[in-house]
Order: sequence, then C-alpha cells, then structure tokens
Amino acid sequence: MIFSESAQNAYSHITKLGSKKLSEFVESTGPIEIPGRYGEDYLLGLARIVVGQQLSNQAAQSIWERLSLRYQDRSALIDALRDPETSDTGLSASKRRTLNELMHLGDAWIAEIATRPEFKRREALLAIWGLGPWSVAMWELFVLQSTDQWSDNDLILRRISEIFAADAGIDRNELIQKSAPFRSYFALYCWRFNDAQRAK
Repeated sequence: MIFSESAQNAYSHITKLGSKKLSEFVESTGPIEIPGRYGEDYLLGLARIVVGQQLSNQAAQSIWERLSLRYQDRSALIDALRDPETSDTGLSASKRRTLNELMHLGDAWIAEIATRPEFKRREALLAIWGLGPWSVAMWELFVLQSTDQWSDNDLILRRISEIFAADAGIDRNELIQKSAPFRSYFALYCWRFNDAQRAK
C-alpha cells in the first residue's frame, strides 16, 4: 500500500516522541491514513457527529443507519433533522435542537465556514448551541481530515496519552504538544492502542 506523505511523516515523527511503548506500537501498526469516517458531506458529516455525542460508535451508527433508511433522499433527511418535532429518531431533545439549528444554517453556511482559518472555523462552530470542542475536533479530523487535531474531551485519548506520557517520563500535555503537527495521527494511534488493549 502506498501511503500519503503526511501519513509517512507522522509515522516517523510519532515513533520519536520518547515513549518506547508508543514507538513499538506505532512500528508494529505501520503508517495509517486519516479515515473519512463521516463522509465528505460537510453538513451531514457534522450531523452524524452530533448524533454520536456521548454514545458508543455502534449505537451512533445504528441510529444514523435507521435515519438514513427512513429518509433516503438527502433533502428529506435534512428536512427531518431540521424539524425538532420529527418523531422516532432515537435522539434526545438537546440533539434535535442542535440539528435543527445546523440544518437551518444549511450547506452554504457550512461550506463558507470550511474556507476559514481553523481558529475562525472553531469560533463559528462553538457558537452553535450543543456543539462543544469534541464535536468540532471530530469534524475537523474526520470530515476536513486535518492532520493536527486533538480532543482532550475524549476520555480514551486522555487515558491512553497518559499511559504513553508516563512511559516517556514527561507530562501528558508536553507529549501532546510534541506530537504536533501530527496530533490527529497521534489520536488515531491512541484509539487503535485502546482497541488493541481491549481485544486482549
């Protein structure tokens, strides 16, 4: 498999952060690419992230698949998410409120947001009720495929980065900063490490 330059550079960079445990895991895993987990649709990608807030990946996927089957046409799905009275979605009232606001803002709004510098994108998205730092970081990482995203609100990332930082003998925040400008890849390796630990 041919990997992108970013994936190869991230692989090399992260193996040199000072944690033997991290280096060995990265070397055994090899380079990885940033997946387009929520697709290329800016608006519906963000909607999927909202649906997945505080849920397991499996639960979030199940809800989204049910919605997608019920509203197979994109415009029908957007109309349903825009209407807070849409029944039988499996979504909380707070998530329906956030989705209602996002769908009213629409495609042109989010397409323009995507052209802004990152700090301006973050500022605009965090102004939306119900969107927090985790949701914004996931959109940046898995929809825009930014190479340098990190979410300290993600409990798995906090726990696994603590393990690697202790192994490196440095503060966790220092390790995260050292992983820049490839923090997205560091996050992906942390999630994979967690999956590997759970599979044992």
